[in-house]
Amino acid sequence: MKQLLVIACLAFAVAGCNNEDKTKATTDAGETKTAAADLKLPIPLEQPYRGWQIGSTDNVVAAMNSLKAFVDEDYTALAATIGDSLYLDFDNYQAKLSHDSAVNMFKALRPQNKDLKVTMYDYVSVISADKKDEWVTLWYKQWWKNDKGVPDSMNVTDDIRMKDGKMIGLYEKTSRFQVKK
Repeated sequence: MKQLLVIACLAFAVAGCNNEDKTKATTDAGETKTAAADLKLPIPLEQPYRGWQIGSTDNVVAAMNSLKAFVDEDYTALAATIGDSLYLDFDNYQAKLSHDSAVNMFKALRPQNKDLKVTMYDYVSVISADKKDEWVTLWYKQWWKNDKGVPDSMNVTDDIRMKDGKMIGLYEKTSRFQVKK
């Protein structure tokens, strides 16, 4: 009986040591890839899943430097963070601007918000498995006063496309807070 108990415990221990993750597969090159292609999604992807991985923290710093330069009205520093062109996608506004046009647009927008402040919630940097696409996502709250001195705020999510440490795309989503009556 003791031997049977020892064998049973040993069998459970061996079975418990099997750490294989059923959502991952190993290629011949030893790389691990997710089984996302095997998922039966209720809504299909427009493009194949790109095997996103955690990206460069340098891109996070570059993206935050861009936001900080905008808040501080430091347009020289802001210009240094923008690529040769910048695709913008805001609510009701989409445009691809040259480097100089993008800086001029930010210069024109910034004075509309007095005493602008940002509270950063979190961030993530990702890169596609083929290393062709790099993105940084920032989640933050933005506070300001309008031209009449009335305070306002909103939550913002910026998806920033990066290339060679420069911002080449800015996709901004905002959530305004309900006005108190």
